Amino acid sequence: MCKGSSEPGGPKRCSADARGALQRSSAEVAAYEHLLDTAQGHAIAAGQGPRVDDWRPQGPGSAEDLNRAYRSDVKISPVYAATQFARAVLEPGRAVIVDTETVSMGGPVCEIAVIRADTGQVLLNTLVNPRAPIVPAAQAVHGISEDEVSATGIPTWANVYAMFEQVTQDCVILAYNSDYDRGVIDRDCTRYNIPSAHVSTHHLRWGDVMGPRSHYAQSRRWLKNDGGHRALGDVLQTRNHLLEMARGDALAGVAPRPPMSQADFNRLIAGSATSPIRQAG
Repeated sequence: MCKGSSEPGGPKRCSADARGALQRSSAEVAAYEHLLDTAQGHAIAAGQGPRVDDWRPQGPGSAEDLNRAYRSDVKISPVYAATQFARAVLEPGRAVIVDTETVSMGGPVCEIAVIRADTGQVLLNTLVNPRAPIVPAAQAVHGISEDEVSATGIPTWANVYAMFEQVTQDCVILAYNSDYDRGVIDRDCTRYNIPSAHVSTHHLRWGDVMGPRSHYAQSRRWLKNDGGHRALGDVLQTRNHLLEMARGDALAGVAPRPPMSQADFNRLIAGSATSPIRQAG
């Protein structure tokens, strides 16, 4: 019997506790299934590899080579580096774009959206019940109310994380100011005891778009995304920035690197539709 069942409100509270435990368990299983589905995960499970805490993303889901190349290309030209970065992440099936809205600066997530970088296909777009009040300053920015996120049927992070893990699997995860989005997702996983640090919030899974976009515009300050401060609008706007950078028009004045031709750009985008990235569901 639940320990609190004899206390005032016990049965109702215990039912909620049980649901919460089940949600956390489902998300936890999804995270570990992803890890164990890799060769490195098999070695860990067999006791022949590093500890789970030492896991590093490998293969198509790793942004390590991408970020290393960007740091190297910046030494040639920031505009060239941004163009090469955008062309790489727009390759079929390479990356997804994520944005979150939160109840406060750095607080719990109240909305999240994920799209394919190559095609713009929406993979996940949902409000999230943060189980925390939305501060007025945050609501003034994104316009999301507590009534909306607490309505019947709005999932908590424990449910949403399982979907997030599914649609980002084996992809580089991009965001506009990625440190912020990765940080709030990681903290929400900590709140729900989800072992995300080994899977989707590992820093080597993430790539930032704000830096390349600002470099491409030859700006001396970080540029705002200007997507409207709702999760879906922001990811779509982030993709627009990537498309602009991939075109490489700004390279015309950066000899000897020519911009991508329209024909090459069309081929890059046309090959995207057949690449398998999972939808949430």
